[in-house]
Amino acid sequence: MSSSRRTLLILAILLSAVLLALGNVLCHALVVQELTGTAPAAEPGVLQELIHTIGQSLAQRPHFVWFFSGAPLLVGAFLALLVGLQGEAAPRAGVAPQPATGDDLPALRLLALLQQEGRLVDFLEEDIEPYEDSQVGAAVRAIHAGCRKALHERMHIERIFTEEDGATVEVPNGFDAGAVRLTGNVHGQPPFRGTLQHGGWRASDVALPRATGGDASVLAPAEVEVA
Repeated sequence: MSSSRRTLLILAILLSAVLLALGNVLCHALVVQELTGTAPAAEPGVLQELIHTIGQSLAQRPHFVWFFSGAPLLVGAFLALLVGLQGEAAPRAGVAPQPATGDDLPALRLLALLQQEGRLVDFLEEDIEPYEDSQVGAAVRAIHAGCRKALHERMHIERIFTEEDGATVEVPNGFDAGAVRLTGNVHGQPPFRGTLQHGGWRASDVALPRATGGDASVLAPAEVEVA
Protein backbone atom coordinates (compact mmCIF):
# COMPACT_ATOMS: atom_id res chain seq x y z
CA MET A 1 0.00 0.00 0.00
CA SER A 2 1.31 3.43 -0.95
CA SER A 3 1.93 6.07 1.70
CA SER A 4 -0.89 8.32 0.38
CA ARG A 5 -3.47 5.52 0.50
CA ARG A 6 -2.26 4.52 3.96
CA THR A 7 -2.69 8.13 5.16
CA LEU A 8 -6.24 8.29 3.77
CA LEU A 9 -7.08 5.00 5.48
CA ILE A 10 -5.79 6.30 8.83
CA LEU A 11 -7.84 9.50 8.47
CA ALA A 12 -10.95 7.49 7.57
CA ILE A 13 -10.49 5.27 10.64
CA LEU A 14 -10.07 8.25 12.96
CA LEU A 15 -13.03 10.12 11.45
CA SER A 16 -15.25 7.03 11.77
CA ALA A 17 -14.20 6.64 15.40
CA VAL A 18 -15.09 10.28 16.16
CA LEU A 19 -18.49 10.01 14.45
CA LEU A 20 -19.24 6.74 16.23
CA ALA A 21 -18.30 8.28 19.58
CA LEU A 22 -20.57 11.29 18.96
CA GLY A 23 -23.40 9.02 17.85
CA ASN A 24 -23.05 6.88 20.96
CA VAL A 25 -23.13 9.90 23.24
CA LEU A 26 -26.18 11.32 21.49
CA CYS A 27 -28.07 8.01 21.60
CA HIS A 28 -27.26 7.58 25.27
CA ALA A 29 -28.37 11.13 26.01
CA LEU A 30 -31.68 10.61 24.21
CA VAL A 31 -32.30 7.35 26.08
CA VAL A 32 -31.64 9.05 29.41
CA GLN A 33 -33.99 11.87 28.43
CA GLU A 34 -36.78 9.44 27.50
CA LEU A 35 -36.38 7.44 30.69
CA THR A 36 -36.22 10.42 33.02
CA GLY A 37 -38.64 12.63 31.13
CA THR A 38 -36.31 15.61 31.38
CA ALA A 39 -36.96 17.52 28.17
CA PRO A 40 -36.14 21.24 27.88
CA ALA A 41 -38.97 23.53 28.98
CA ALA A 42 -38.92 25.73 25.89
CA GLU A 43 -38.43 24.71 22.30
CA PRO A 44 -34.83 25.64 21.65
CA GLY A 45 -32.89 25.05 18.46
CA VAL A 46 -31.47 21.68 17.53
CA LEU A 47 -27.96 22.57 18.67
CA GLN A 48 -29.10 23.96 21.99
CA GLU A 49 -31.30 20.92 22.59
CA LEU A 50 -28.41 18.61 21.80
CA ILE A 51 -26.08 20.45 24.20
CA HIS A 52 -28.76 20.43 26.90
CA THR A 53 -29.38 16.70 26.48
CA ILE A 54 -25.70 15.75 26.57
CA GLY A 55 -25.20 17.95 29.64
CA GLN A 56 -27.97 16.18 31.47
CA SER A 57 -26.49 12.79 30.55
CA LEU A 58 -23.09 13.81 31.86
CA ALA A 59 -24.67 14.98 35.11
CA GLN A 60 -26.70 11.79 35.65
CA ARG A 61 -24.58 9.00 34.09
CA PRO A 62 -21.05 10.38 33.52
CA HIS A 63 -19.33 6.97 33.50
CA PHE A 64 -21.65 5.72 30.75
CA VAL A 65 -20.98 8.79 28.61
CA TRP A 66 -17.20 8.45 28.95
CA PHE A 67 -17.37 4.75 28.10
CA PHE A 68 -19.58 5.15 25.02
CA SER A 69 -17.43 8.01 23.71
CA GLY A 70 -14.01 6.76 24.79
CA ALA A 71 -14.29 3.16 23.58
CA PRO A 72 -14.69 4.01 19.85
CA LEU A 73 -11.92 6.60 20.06
CA LEU A 74 -9.51 4.11 21.65
CA VAL A 75 -10.34 1.41 19.11
CA GLY A 76 -9.95 3.88 16.24
CA ALA A 77 -6.59 5.11 17.54
CA PHE A 78 -5.39 1.53 17.96
CA LEU A 79 -6.41 0.57 14.39
CA ALA A 80 -4.77 3.72 12.98
CA LEU A 81 -1.57 2.90 14.85
CA LEU A 82 -1.58 -0.64 13.46
CA VAL A 83 -1.99 0.65 9.91
CA GLY A 84 0.86 3.10 10.38
CA LEU A 85 3.21 0.49 11.84
CA GLN A 86 2.33 -2.00 9.12
CA GLY A 87 3.36 0.54 6.51
CA GLU A 88 6.69 1.25 8.22
CA ALA A 89 7.52 -2.44 8.67
CA ALA A 90 6.49 -3.52 5.17
CA PRO A 91 8.71 -6.40 4.02
CA ARG A 92 11.33 -5.61 1.44
CA ALA A 93 12.11 -9.18 0.47
CA GLY A 94 10.71 -8.68 -3.01
CA VAL A 95 12.82 -5.59 -3.70
CA ALA A 96 15.92 -6.41 -5.71
CA PRO A 97 19.20 -4.95 -4.34
CA GLN A 98 20.51 -2.01 -6.28
CA PRO A 99 23.93 -2.42 -7.93
CA ALA A 100 26.71 -0.45 -6.27
CA THR A 101 28.02 2.54 -8.21
CA GLY A 102 30.40 5.44 -7.85
CA ASP A 103 32.79 5.62 -4.92
CA ASP A 104 31.80 2.16 -3.60
CA LEU A 105 33.25 0.27 -6.56
CA PRO A 106 36.99 0.33 -5.68
CA ALA A 107 36.33 -0.77 -2.09
CA LEU A 108 34.04 -3.56 -3.24
CA ARG A 109 36.54 -4.78 -5.85
CA LEU A 110 39.25 -4.88 -3.19
CA LEU A 111 37.01 -6.77 -0.79
CA ALA A 112 36.07 -9.23 -3.55
CA LEU A 113 39.78 -9.75 -4.24
CA LEU A 114 40.50 -10.49 -0.57
CA GLN A 115 37.61 -12.94 -0.55
CA GLN A 116 38.88 -14.63 -3.70
CA GLU A 117 42.46 -15.02 -2.49
CA GLY A 118 42.04 -15.35 1.27
CA ARG A 119 38.32 -16.01 1.86
CA LEU A 120 38.30 -12.99 4.17
CA VAL A 121 34.52 -12.43 4.04
CA ASP A 122 33.91 -16.11 4.89
CA PHE A 123 36.14 -15.75 7.96
CA LEU A 124 34.59 -12.46 9.14
CA GLU A 125 31.06 -13.79 8.76
CA GLU A 126 31.83 -17.06 10.56
CA ASP A 127 30.91 -17.36 14.25
CA ILE A 128 34.25 -18.34 15.79
CA GLU A 129 33.07 -18.47 19.41
CA PRO A 130 32.58 -22.29 19.43
CA TYR A 131 36.14 -22.93 18.18
CA GLU A 132 39.30 -23.28 20.24
CA ASP A 133 42.09 -20.73 19.89
CA SER A 134 44.27 -23.33 18.19
CA GLN A 135 41.61 -23.94 15.55
CA VAL A 136 41.17 -20.22 14.91
CA GLY A 137 44.93 -19.75 14.71
CA ALA A 138 45.28 -22.41 12.03
CA ALA A 139 42.54 -20.79 9.94
CA VAL A 140 43.97 -17.29 10.37
CA ARG A 141 47.35 -18.43 9.05
CA ALA A 142 45.84 -19.46 5.70
CA ILE A 143 43.68 -16.32 5.51
CA HIS A 144 46.67 -14.11 6.33
CA ALA A 145 48.76 -15.68 3.58
CA GLY A 146 46.04 -15.34 0.95
CA CYS A 147 45.12 -11.73 1.79
CA ARG A 148 48.78 -10.67 2.02
CA LYS A 149 49.47 -12.18 -1.38
CA ALA A 150 46.46 -10.41 -2.90
CA LEU A 151 47.51 -7.03 -1.52
CA HIS A 152 51.14 -7.33 -2.56
CA GLU A 153 50.17 -8.33 -6.09
CA ARG A 154 47.81 -5.36 -6.53
CA MET A 155 49.57 -2.51 -4.71
CA HIS A 156 52.79 -1.38 -3.08
CA ILE A 157 52.43 -0.91 0.70
CA GLU A 158 55.05 0.92 2.74
CA ARG A 159 55.28 2.44 6.20
CA ILE A 160 54.88 6.19 6.59
CA PHE A 161 57.57 6.21 9.29
CA THR A 162 60.26 3.61 8.71
CA GLU A 163 61.39 3.65 12.35
CA GLU A 164 60.26 0.89 14.68
CA ASP A 165 57.22 1.49 16.88
CA GLY A 166 58.34 3.02 20.17
CA ALA A 167 61.17 5.02 18.62
CA THR A 168 61.49 8.80 19.03
CA VAL A 169 60.60 10.60 15.80
CA GLU A 170 60.25 14.17 14.62
CA VAL A 171 57.15 15.50 12.84
CA PRO A 172 58.38 18.33 10.58
CA ASN A 173 56.76 21.65 9.79
CA GLY A 174 54.11 21.38 7.08
CA PHE A 175 53.37 17.69 7.77
CA ASP A 176 50.35 16.03 6.20
CA ALA A 177 47.62 15.89 8.87
CA GLY A 178 45.96 13.06 6.94
CA ALA A 179 49.09 10.92 7.14
CA VAL A 180 50.20 11.76 10.70
CA ARG A 181 47.80 11.98 13.65
CA LEU A 182 49.18 13.73 16.72
CA THR A 183 48.03 12.60 20.18
CA GLY A 184 48.99 13.45 23.73
CA ASN A 185 50.09 16.91 24.89
CA VAL A 186 50.01 18.77 21.57
CA HIS A 187 50.71 22.51 21.80
CA GLY A 188 52.78 25.09 20.01
CA GLN A 189 53.98 24.87 16.43
CA PRO A 190 55.84 22.07 14.58
CA PRO A 191 58.28 20.49 14.43
CA PHE A 192 57.10 18.09 17.13
CA ARG A 193 59.03 15.29 18.78
CA GLY A 194 57.32 12.29 20.24
CA THR A 195 57.13 8.52 20.56
CA LEU A 196 56.00 6.61 17.48
CA GLN A 197 52.93 4.59 18.49
CA HIS A 198 52.27 3.21 15.01
CA GLY A 199 54.28 3.74 11.86
CA GLY A 200 51.22 3.96 9.60
CA TRP A 201 50.80 2.53 6.12
CA ARG A 202 50.65 4.11 2.66
CA ALA A 203 49.57 2.38 -0.55
CA SER A 204 50.87 3.28 -4.00
CA ASP A 205 50.81 1.76 -7.50
CA VAL A 206 47.30 0.47 -6.88
CA ALA A 207 46.03 -1.82 -9.64
CA LEU A 208 42.65 -3.22 -8.68
CA PRO A 209 40.74 -5.57 -11.00
CA ARG A 210 38.70 -3.75 -13.60
CA ALA A 211 34.94 -3.77 -13.38
CA THR A 212 33.40 -6.59 -15.40
CA GLY A 213 30.08 -4.85 -15.92
CA GLY A 214 28.24 -7.06 -13.44
CA ASP A 215 26.93 -6.23 -9.98
CA ALA A 216 29.96 -5.05 -8.00
CA SER A 217 28.17 -5.74 -4.71
CA VAL A 218 28.50 -9.50 -5.39
CA LEU A 219 31.74 -10.21 -3.51
CA ALA A 220 31.66 -13.94 -4.25
CA PRO A 221 29.12 -15.73 -6.42
CA ALA A 222 27.10 -18.53 -4.88
CA GLU A 223 28.23 -21.99 -5.98
CA VAL A 224 25.68 -24.71 -6.70
CA GLU A 225 26.73 -28.22 -7.66
CA VAL A 226 24.14 -29.78 -9.90
CA ALA A 227 23.75 -33.54 -9.52
